[in-house]
Amino acid sequence: MDENTEIITEETPADNRLGDFKKIAFKTGLFVTISFLLRIAATFLINGFYAAFEGILSETALYIIHLVLSALCLQIAPSVIGAAMFGLFSNKSEKLKEIYKIPNRCLKAVSNFAAVYGMGQIANILTMLVMLLITGGNDLNDSFNTATSLQPPDMASAWFLLFTLTVIAPVFEEFIFRGVLMDALKPYGNGFAIFVTGILFGIYHGNFNQLFYTATIGIALGYIANVTGSVFPTTIIHAMFNAVSGILLLLMTTPSVQNYVMNGSTEAIPDGDMIMILAFGLFMVTALVLILVGVVCAVLKIKQIKRYKVPKVWGEVSNGRKTAMLVLTIPSVIAVLLIIDTFAGFSDTLITKLLT
Repeated sequence: MDENTEIITEETPADNRLGDFKKIAFKTGLFVTISFLLRIAATFLINGFYAAFEGILSETALYIIHLVLSALCLQIAPSVIGAAMFGLFSNKSEKLKEIYKIPNRCLKAVSNFAAVYGMGQIANILTMLVMLLITGGNDLNDSFNTATSLQPPDMASAWFLLFTLTVIAPVFEEFIFRGVLMDALKPYGNGFAIFVTGILFGIYHGNFNQLFYTATIGIALGYIANVTGSVFPTTIIHAMFNAVSGILLLLMTTPSVQNYVMNGSTEAIPDGDMIMILAFGLFMVTALVLILVGVVCAVLKIKQIKRYKVPKVWGEVSNGRKTAMLVLTIPSVIAVLLIIDTFAGFSDTLITKLLT
C-alpha cells in the first residue's frame, strides 16, 4: 500500500503538467476554430452588406464598412474571446500589464525590423517561385480566399486602410499571437510556443500568398517577444512592416501615379501632380534598399540565432508529441477542416452564390 502511494506521489506532478497541457491544447484548438468561424461570418456579413447596399452607398462608404467588419471579426472579436478564454480578464491576472510592458532594451528590439523584413521577403520570394512552378505562371491567388480586399477605390479609403494596417492589425494580432497564445504555450517550451504561434499567425491570414512569409515573420516576432517578455516592440515592428504595404497602396491610389505606372510616361500628367510621382519613385527606391539591407541583416541574424540554444522546458515530452497532442484535439481537427475551407474558398463561393 505504501509503495503504491509513493509511486502515485512521484508521478502526480508529471500527470498534472500533462493534464494542464491538454487543457491548453484544447483551448488553443477551440480558439482557432472560433477564429475561423468568425472569418466565415465576416465573409457572410461583407457579402451581405454589399448585396444590400451596393448602389445605395458610395464606393468609399462600402469599402470603409468592409474594413470595419473585417477588423471586428478578424482582429477585435478574436482578441476579446482569446483573452477571456485564457483568463486575462481575471481580477487576479497581471498578464495584461506584463504583455504590454516597455522592455529595457526596446529600441534595440525594434532595430531588428530590417532583419525581420528581410526574413519575410526571403520567404516571399521563395513562395513566388513555388507558385510559379505550381501554376505555370497563372495567378494562384484566384483559387484562394481572403476576407479583406486591399484595393482601395480612392484616397479616403486608402487612408483608412493605412490606419487599419498600421494600428488595428498590429495591436490586436500581436496581442492574440505573441501575447495570449504564446504566453499560454510558453510553460511547455519557449521554442515550441514560438513555432506554433508563428505557424498559426501565417495560417490566420487565410490565403496561400501570405502563408509562408507571415509565418516566417510570426516566428521572428515570437523570438523577439520571448527575449523581451513584451509585445510592445513586436507591435511597433509589425506596424512598420504593414506601413510599407499601406503607403505603397496609398500612393498607388493616386490617379497620377496610376497613370504613370500604367503608361510609363509623365507626358499626360499635370505639373502639379509630379510631386506624387517623385514621392512614388523615392518610396520604391527606399523599399528596394530596405529589401536588400533586410536580406543581409536577416542572414546575419539567422547565423547569430544558430548559436543560441533555447533552454529545454518540460523536456520529458518531445515537441513532436506536444504538436500531435495539440493537433489531435477535437477542436483542432474541426479547425483544420475550417482552415482547408478558408484556403480553398468553398464557404466564400457558396456565400457569394447565395447572396447574389
